[in-house]
Formats: sequence, C-alpha cells, structure tokens
Amino acid sequence: MSDKANKEWVLPASIPFESLKRRDLEECVYWLLDAMGAKDLEWRTGGSGDGAADGGRDLEAHFYAPAADGEIESQKWWIECKGRAGTVESSEVKSAVNNALATEYLDYVVIATNTQFSNPTRDWVKEWQAKHPRPKVKLWDHSQLERYLSRHPDVVLRLFSEALSPQGRFQAMESRFWNKLEFVTPKALADLWEVRRETEVTGMGLFAAVANEFANGNITHRPWGAILSTTSLMSVLQIGLVNVSYLLMRSSKGGVDPKPISRAFAYLILVALDTLPAQDVAQLIADSIFRGKGDEMPEQVQEFLLMPIADQLLSEMQDVCSSDCRRMSCSDRSSLTDDKDEIDDYWLRLEPDGLDKPSDIQKLRIEFFDAPCVVGFPVDKERHCPLFLIEPSVKNTEELLTIIKRVATFRKAQAAQKREEEKQKEIERAAKVAQDKLP
Repeated sequence: MSDKANKEWVLPASIPFESLKRRDLEECVYWLLDAMGAKDLEWRTGGSGDGAADGGRDLEAHFYAPAADGEIESQKWWIECKGRAGTVESSEVKSAVNNALATEYLDYVVIATNTQFSNPTRDWVKEWQAKHPRPKVKLWDHSQLERYLSRHPDVVLRLFSEALSPQGRFQAMESRFWNKLEFVTPKALADLWEVRRETEVTGMGLFAAVANEFANGNITHRPWGAILSTTSLMSVLQIGLVNVSYLLMRSSKGGVDPKPISRAFAYLILVALDTLPAQDVAQLIADSIFRGKGDEMPEQVQEFLLMPIADQLLSEMQDVCSSDCRRMSCSDRSSLTDDKDEIDDYWLRLEPDGLDKPSDIQKLRIEFFDAPCVVGFPVDKERHCPLFLIEPSVKNTEELLTIIKRVATFRKAQAAQKREEEKQKEIERAAKVAQDKLP
C-alpha cells in the first residue's frame, strides 16, 4: 500500500502528540511495535507509567528476519520512551545509548519521543555509532512516529480513532480482524455505518464488519449484507468461505470464540438465499470452501469446515420459526445469542458452584402432530417438520438451503405484513387522538 494511500487514511494533525507523555507514549509505541510484527513484547513499566523501574528500557521486543542465507535470525530490541514538552535532552539520549552498550546480545536501541531531537544529539549518535557498530541506535521523533502510525491505521483506531478518516477506520477494522482476529467497539461500528455510502470498502472489510457486529451483539441495526448488490454479496460471501479454514484455525489457536464467525457466515448465506436459488448458493459454498476439490478432500475435513456454518444457520432458523409455531415447541433459544436475560441467575456468580451445566431437558423439543405447519410444509403424524428432521451434512447442503430458503421467504413476508399492520394501527390511533382534540 502506498504512503499516499496511508496518509489518506490517517489524519496526523488529529493525533495528540503533545499529550503523549509517560504511559501514553509507551502504550503507543507498544502497539506500534506489535503492528510491525514484534514478538515477545515486554512492557517493563510495572504499570507505573513512569518508565522502567530499573531506570533502563521501557519496552523489550524481538523481531525475526531472514538472513542472507535464508535462515531466520532473532533481533533483540530495547526501547526507551521520552515524552516531553520540548526537545529531548541530549544527556538522556547519551545515557540510554551508553547503558545499552553494557548489555550483550542487544541488536537495536530505540529512543522514541513525541517531540524531537536536537541536531547536536543526532550528530553525537552518528559519531558513537561509528565507534560502536552494535547495537544499532534508532531515534524515533514526532515525524517518524507519524509516518509509522500512518502505515498502521489499526494502531490509530485502537488509540486515536478520531485521527482516522472514514476510509482509514474501515481499513483499520479490516486489518485488526483478519490479522489478529480482534474486534472493534460498537461505537466504532456505528461510526462506520454512518459513513458507509461515502467510503470504498473491500470485500474483506465488509466480511469483517459483519463478524464484528455479531461479536458485539447482533446485526439488526446495521444490516451490512442487506445493503449489498447481489454481485457484491456473493463476492463477500466467497471471500469469507475461501478463508473459512484460516478463520477457524486462527480462532482455535488464539482462544477466540468462533461463534461470531459462524454467525457471520449464516447471515450472509441467508441474505444470499433471499435473492438467489438455493442451488446457486449451495454451489458457491462448495466451490469456495472445497476449492473444486471436494472429491479429493477427506470427508472429515469437509465436515470440519462446513458443519459449524450449517449447524449455526439451521439452529437459527429452528429458533426463529418455532417461536410462534403451534406444531413445534422448543425450550431453548441458544443459537441466536448468548446475551440472555441474566436477572434470575445473577447472584449465582457469587456462589462457588455457579450455575449447573444445562441438562438435556433444557433442549427438549416437542412436536404436536395434529397442528399444521404455518410455513406450508406437508406435515402429519408420519411426516415431521423438515426444519427439525434434517441433519446437516456435506451431501445435503442444497436440500438444507432449500428448506431454509422456504422458511425465510415465508417468515420475512409475514414479518413485513405484521409491521405494516402495526404501522396502520399507529396511524389510526394518531388520527383518533387528533380527532378527539377537535372542538
């Protein structure tokens, strides 16, 4: 990505460099190093915000880079942060550099400041470096930090969100999701939604937005998939499906709850079914996940990749469709969200045993054979509700989507009609109130 594009994302004048003192500057440099790829990052302030307790470096990090022969070499970095109102004193730079000389196996010393270094200080570092090839000394001043932050808008989003342009906020949210599987705040998502029409967003960015919405609750207030054209929607869904193995493995290794990801897939598939035949959507899923090599892929691998998505989508449809169904009675509504009403169980958090693990009876489903299906499926005592009868598998994906499409089409129209009736009632109530006020 060009520096010009990065500068369009970040608004440097809005970064409060003048107030970056002590812990704030250290935090900024910490996340900047993290975005640059640093490993084994250690913040040595002890939470004081006043620099390292031993008077030495504030941060330690390792970078791993390929050597000329292709071998990966470890580079050890020490970083000192000098938040100031004016130019950093030359004595502090000299002290930091000379202290580092006494440490073996140190490759780089970075002195970072929110202001600047004097020319004599820079000249002294050059002279010192000529006599001491190792460690290398880097001086990061206000301008250097600004350039680095412009290359890493995800850091700016974390610390100074107001210093990002709308384009930069989208890029930062996308980067945090795909690179680290981290989620932004509900406010950040609300801000992105407000500028959606004036911002160019990539397919990866849109998938990240959907996943972020589910990580923060649900997508009802900001239906990203519903604003897309059919072509764009299929592109976003395909991008996600092609990367499903990466997302599942990354969430597993990172200890991240995979549910927002599976819910994002379920949502995008449902939106696709709203306008496309189930056969086309099923084909896209198979082509994207299995890369056209389903016949060569072990069945257990196919199940691992597809079943979390299929199970999530089916469970959501079962919960929604059975909520007012006279034929099916379900005691659980666990698939849609974990944000259940906690009032009844609230004080159990103070008990050592907590809440017992739910028993099977809490997931009981009862089918009343004499009741009809409001959706219109042919059911009786022998023929059960297909939404609850079907068991998701790689081989019946199209059948599953066909059932879900029929349910979704009926329920969407039903909900629209209900909203229209409520709207009409509200108009009639308002008219009556106005009539009663007439003399």
